[in-house]
Amino acid sequence: MLSTDCDDILSSDERFDAIVVLSGSLVDHGVIGPDTAERTDAGIDLFRHGVAPKLLMTGGVTEKRIHTAAAIQMADRAVAAGIPADKILIENGSRSTLENARNSSELLGDTDQVLLVSDGYHLWRAWISFEWAGVHVAGACKSTTFRPDGAEMSVRLIVREALALWFNLGRAVTWSVADMFGVTPHLGGDFLH
Repeated sequence: MLSTDCDDILSSDERFDAIVVLSGSLVDHGVIGPDTAERTDAGIDLFRHGVAPKLLMTGGVTEKRIHTAAAIQMADRAVAAGIPADKILIENGSRSTLENARNSSELLGDTDQVLLVSDGYHLWRAWISFEWAGVHVAGACKSTTFRPDGAEMSVRLIVREALALWFNLGRAVTWSVADMFGVTPHLGGDFLH
């Protein structure tokens, strides 16, 4: 997988079947955080430049007190920016990157060439999760290398991502075994999504 800046994708001739934008943080009162806004804006820009004919926003809620899923807010932001609503798919039931991938695979169906959009520190785990879910990731671009809320937060999230990669591996193995027996466990949770 080649991870690059989203601007590099814009300056190339690469085309995809869908752009998948993964949500990041939700802040006060469940409003999308600056990282989610930057990811969303990068996806909007890619769509406007014809990189793909559809845009999938993915992300649910991790806290019961939050009523509007990240993906819905991201889609609203895209529509407000002029993206036709019928070109936007919404996956709003996930609470983790692995669930983003699993739920998105159902929406994407037979889509062959997917471009993932997230922050640079998150792309590897997102790519592995989507491939596990059966979604072919043809490319990935980072909306930002570091979080817009500072270097300290970026370092904390890089460490968190290293731990989350192993946690997701265990979760994926559990789901895969459960699938073999026809059981669909809910292993979302708030820990290391």
